[in-house]
Amino acid sequence: MKRLYLVAILGIGALALAGCRGGGGLGGNPEVMAMAVNQGADLMLTWKSVEGADGYRVYCDGNKIWEGKDTTHTIQGSSRVCEMVEVSAFSGKDEQKTKIDLTPKRTPITGLVSHDGTGNSWVKLDLPNGVASSVRQTDVDKTATNIGWFVFFNNSGTPQFKDASATSVGNADMEVAFTDNMSSGFLAPGKGSYNTVRNVSSGGRYFFWADKRDSGYDSMDNSDYFGVIKVTSLTGTGPYRADLEIYIQNKVKGLRWVVTHSH
Repeated sequence: MKRLYLVAILGIGALALAGCRGGGGLGGNPEVMAMAVNQGADLMLTWKSVEGADGYRVYCDGNKIWEGKDTTHTIQGSSRVCEMVEVSAFSGKDEQKTKIDLTPKRTPITGLVSHDGTGNSWVKLDLPNGVASSVRQTDVDKTATNIGWFVFFNNSGTPQFKDASATSVGNADMEVAFTDNMSSGFLAPGKGSYNTVRNVSSGGRYFFWADKRDSGYDSMDNSDYFGVIKVTSLTGTGPYRADLEIYIQNKVKGLRWVVTHSH
């Protein structure tokens, strides 16, 4: 049985994976580096030559999308967004694959209360670990590295998400901005579609961009993270109560691919 090893998640936002030596005439699985390019819209794959290989193949969710002798290939997000990418080396009928899992981390949050109520009204986004949690304002630490914060806010009868910078808390390390309701699609939009304050509604689905302030601020780069917030329930007339599903793409930094499925 082939075993896959996570080698490193590099500071520039690349993911490196490798497999063990395979059988037959191949020298093993490709050692693959995955990096977000073109402002996070595309995924660039590079790998070392494999001894004995006649060529290489790239698969997206089990479907072959490329074959050739090059040791690099870029998947364009405008054409397809993948949950699982595989790069293989082949020689005749022998084929050795390396898998790259791009499934975003999902966290359900229940019972989030708008800021004018009693309870947790803030959301903490632990972006490197892909984990979200609800907290009180007294728990917000705007100096925390690679952490985003936003509040569920009641704006005179209109429920909203607000980044910390739009509140008395002030600027955090990561600024979180939200799209308007986008019911479909797995490629987060480019610049110009986001706001740090966004009206929200029950059933809404919102991409977010977590932009690192001290590194390439206001540009989509490999210091950033992207995700989706689904508002699965929103009740009340103020204070409001909401249930959320939050998806964070933490496998490759800066990648705007966020595949979400119903649970």
